[in-house]
Amino acid sequence: MALFVRHRIDATMADVLAALLAVAIGAIEATEATEAWSRTRRRSAGVSGSRLPTGASTGAAGWGQLEDGLMCLSVRSAFHLLLSAAEVPPGSEVAISAVTHPDMVRLIELHGLRAVPVDIDPNTLAVDERALDAAITERTRILVVTHLFGARSSMDAAARAARDHGLLLVEDCAQSLQGPDDRGDPRADVSLFSFGLLKTATAMGGAVAWVRRPGLAAAMRARQESWPEQSRRSYAAKVLTCMVALVASHPVLYALLFGGGRRLDPTALVRSRVPRDEPGFTRWLQRRPCDALARTVARRLARFPSHRLRRRTEAGEAFAAVLGQRVFRPGATAPRHTHWVFPVTVDDPDRVVRELRTAGVDATPTTSQIAAVEPAPPGAARVLAGLVFLPAYPGLPAAQRDLMAAAVAAGVASGVRGGEGRAQDAVVGGEGGERAHRHDAAPFHRLRR
Repeated sequence: MALFVRHRIDATMADVLAALLAVAIGAIEATEATEAWSRTRRRSAGVSGSRLPTGASTGAAGWGQLEDGLMCLSVRSAFHLLLSAAEVPPGSEVAISAVTHPDMVRLIELHGLRAVPVDIDPNTLAVDERALDAAITERTRILVVTHLFGARSSMDAAARAARDHGLLLVEDCAQSLQGPDDRGDPRADVSLFSFGLLKTATAMGGAVAWVRRPGLAAAMRARQESWPEQSRRSYAAKVLTCMVALVASHPVLYALLFGGGRRLDPTALVRSRVPRDEPGFTRWLQRRPCDALARTVARRLARFPSHRLRRRTEAGEAFAAVLGQRVFRPGATAPRHTHWVFPVTVDDPDRVVRELRTAGVDATPTTSQIAAVEPAPPGAARVLAGLVFLPAYPGLPAAQRDLMAAAVAAGVASGVRGGEGRAQDAVVGGEGGERAHRHDAAPFHRLRR
């Protein structure tokens, strides 16, 4: 019988139902607000059938305040808001980790700025100090550090460079939420966290920006208030997608839908549908989270699954011990790691993934969620070339663990890393329309537990 690995979305069915309840509550509150406004209008003007004016709904205003945090639709929306509020002169440079989400580069260019890649240490995933010093010029205004794969890398070099050169220091923690009280490095001016569908403690969307410059925080809030609110319908669709994915992750249903030689792709359930045209992309970005999404993010933070995060971390460390030193793992020596995903490097990633999937284990070669910034420096190229994500999760049966370990060991049989050309396929950046964006393979390797 084919082996099966249950896919993971870090939410239970109870969390999904709570999100749907939040949608229903928001609809009721909006209806009550509309009726109350209409009654007021009829009493004052003697007319009926008036529509609720823009901004009159309760919306997410009350939920958009998390102490000093700002609730946003997504990390990309928060970064767009940040770049708008910072009012950096056009043509300025943004130094950014050389491996990041491709849309971060897209946003930098959208604001008339230039993204300058800073190479990273493949072992720790931290920005390389010498590369950072070389990347900063008199035109540099912002430094963005991306934490990858669940690792939280050292910010020492970035903090020093930001202080010495007067840069706005931003850290992208979308992949590395460490717990309910995680606010990022206090030396960063802005720390961004995601609660997207495949993220830790997912709220099926949403992000929180922790902004430590009061003036910048106020400017970001003011700008976001002018944006239209995300529709409850669009958020409800995301919640229902999550529900379908959870149901489809049941072993029997998964085997029927995706097992054996079937061509159905499980990533289709969670594939990114961000508009690729610039006007559509901007409209997608410039929305406030609806009340239901904001309520769900607040609930997930209040009821953070610390025990699941701890078990996931322990499972990742245990699987790393099984693989040993013969397999290169990007970020293996990062000071803190929650193993949001478990990356390994092999000589022939396509063959390893094909063999594992044939055996019922869903491995994923690279992902649209990360890419190198052109021109890709050597550390970034090493991280991405031959990259495979494995489903190391709590309770992984020994047989499946050994199967994965054997497949990976066979994939590194030569001991010489191949596939450098694949790193070029993952590069983004460059001039104008030549930038490549890979958004057709959103990862579905996260494991439900």
